[in-house]
Amino acid sequence: MNTILEALLSRRSVKPKHLTQPVPDFETLKLAAQAALRAPDHGALVPFRFILIREEDRAHLADLFEASAIRLGYDDEKVQRTRSKALKGPMLVAFVTRIDPHHRIPAVEQELTAGAAIAQFLLAIDALGFGAITLSGSILEDPELQSAFCLDANESLAGWFTIGTPDESTQKLPETREAPISVWQP
Repeated sequence: MNTILEALLSRRSVKPKHLTQPVPDFETLKLAAQAALRAPDHGALVPFRFILIREEDRAHLADLFEASAIRLGYDDEKVQRTRSKALKGPMLVAFVTRIDPHHRIPAVEQELTAGAAIAQFLLAIDALGFGAITLSGSILEDPELQSAFCLDANESLAGWFTIGTPDESTQKLPETREAPISVWQP
C-alpha cells in the first residue's frame, strides 16, 4: 500500500493525557504548517494561521480560560476543568480562522479550506513522529479571550492542537467503521 494512504488510514487523535515529551521544535511546527498550506484553497486566501503557546505562557492562558469560564457562568467545577485545559499536554498551538464574508470566494469554501488545513497539519504532525488532538469549546467565542490573541476583525480563535509524543499506552488501531459513501440513485 502507498505510504501516504497508510498515513491517512492510520492517523488518529491522541488525548492530552497520553502525550508526553519530546515535542516538535519550532522548525518542525513550521513544516507542519507548511503542509497545511497544501490544503485545497480556492483563491489561495490562506484563511487560517497557527499560534504557538510557549510553555512559559500557559499559566497566563489558564488564567484567561478561567476568566472566560466565569464570564460564561460555568459552575466552580467546570471553571477549574476549563482552566486545566490550558495546562494539559506538553504543547499547545492555537488555530485561527480568517474568513472574509465579502470575498468572491464564499465563506463556506474558506471554512472548508481551514478544516482541510487542520487535517493536513495533523497528518504532518503524525508523519513527523508526534501525536496530536484538536480541541475546542464555547470559551473560544468569548470576546475577551479572542482579544487576548490580538485577532483581526475577520479572525476567530477556532481551536487548539495539543501536541506531543504518544506514550506507550497508545497504539494505532485499524479503522472499524464503515466508509461513509453511497451511490446516488435519481
